[in-house]
Amino acid sequence: MRPAHRFSWLSCTLLLVGLVSPARADEVDFAALAKEFFERHPLEGRAPAEVSFEDVLESHYALAQVGAIDVRIPREFLADKGRVEDFKDSLAAVLATHQLWLDWIGAPASVVAAARADIADVLKFLKTAKAGVGAAKCERFFDAFAGGASLAPALDRLRVGFRSGTMLGLTPLSMRTQVLVLAPTREHFLQLAGVLGQRQEGARSLYWNDGLATWTEFGWQETQVIALQYPPIKPNLKNLSEGVAMDSREPTGLLQNVAQRAAVTLCWHTFGHALDAAFETAIGQVAVIDLYGENNTRSGGSGRSNSTDGFTAFIPGGRSEGGLLPPNNSESLWREGGGKDYFVKVLQEGQKSGAKGGAKTKDERLLFFQLRSDDTSKRTFVRAPFLGSVAQGKELPAREFLTDYLEFFRAYKSCFLHWLREQSAPQPAESRAKFAQLLRQVAEAGSAVGFEELVSEVYSVPLSGVDLTQDGLERRFLAWLAAQ
Repeated sequence: MRPAHRFSWLSCTLLLVGLVSPARADEVDFAALAKEFFERHPLEGRAPAEVSFEDVLESHYALAQVGAIDVRIPREFLADKGRVEDFKDSLAAVLATHQLWLDWIGAPASVVAAARADIADVLKFLKTAKAGVGAAKCERFFDAFAGGASLAPALDRLRVGFRSGTMLGLTPLSMRTQVLVLAPTREHFLQLAGVLGQRQEGARSLYWNDGLATWTEFGWQETQVIALQYPPIKPNLKNLSEGVAMDSREPTGLLQNVAQRAAVTLCWHTFGHALDAAFETAIGQVAVIDLYGENNTRSGGSGRSNSTDGFTAFIPGGRSEGGLLPPNNSESLWREGGGKDYFVKVLQEGQKSGAKGGAKTKDERLLFFQLRSDDTSKRTFVRAPFLGSVAQGKELPAREFLTDYLEFFRAYKSCFLHWLREQSAPQPAESRAKFAQLLRQVAEAGSAVGFEELVSEVYSVPLSGVDLTQDGLERRFLAWLAAQ
């Protein structure tokens, strides 16, 4: 059974922004933002207090059913050509992620060709589609475009195939529809936080939180709201309309952001809660690199829980001091190269520095990595293991090193997952087959068998070990990294 709060993961997301200066909840007037939203988006004959978040989406957002995901798009922006291009790009990223998922999951060859053909048809349409007169009144997104009705058969096949699992060759564990809500402006994004906080009084502090001014996603249960603009580096809480185009730094910035969330969403659809939290967020990050050649999103790749499992998606070992995690740092040295090499070079350099400063014996040289303090004036060292249950309860570095630790682990888990899928066996094809086997067995076993038990079953060695003196996947990865 799912917990009542899928967020859970939002609490972890919001805490990411607050370590150095915990977010205050007294600067952004979220109640006023909710009021403004309802004034612009009334539901005839109903007071705001009578309206659910689902009612808002049904009444004011066009629906695009893309594979396993319902994408909700604010109809009021369908008359804006620039915003429509962002929406089309977002749907292209969701489709591309579905296509990649067919490979990763090892979908049956008998259905892959047909699925790819349907995806290709929709992508081709999106490249040149122009919204027509009256687009803002359309309840379904593709109806806003001339010729959009012709896509209905392909979209229906993708929807049924991914949701039932026939296109994946397995039965997805999630019984609920996954929903992505696109928020084209920062103001719209924060207004929706105001609405959701108003609707979910018991979790209001998670949404009516100034930290959201620096974030790019939040949600409730299977519904996620994704911002299509980054906040300014130093958000002005008195002018929430300011935003930065996601493509201003990388040409594929918006695509990266949406694809990362879509990949994690496909994990939720396929595996429910059966997948390791760090493994899940790594899938989202590596999928972006596979698709666009780099990943420099400012998203935290939100996990689900403020429990230990939720925090270990971001920092191995459990909670940091006071239960707070550090913010993302898009300027981190761990991001040099944007992940074009799956972070191999930066991790190798950190491993070499760690060996010099942290290792006391020859056998320990693979296990240490160097971290920098927030002001870059100090150094410390952290020791593997970082993956799996053996990493729980690890002693965390001092507070001033936690931002770097977060960024290190973002690179580490992504590189490990890439190695596992591409390099863990003598031949890449064998690596990919093993990886797909693992994912399929997670889906088949669900919560009946633990994730690490399945890893050991598929790979014939454990995921990791307490001191890493014995054979295991993490030790093999560390040896491979050092040899690159």
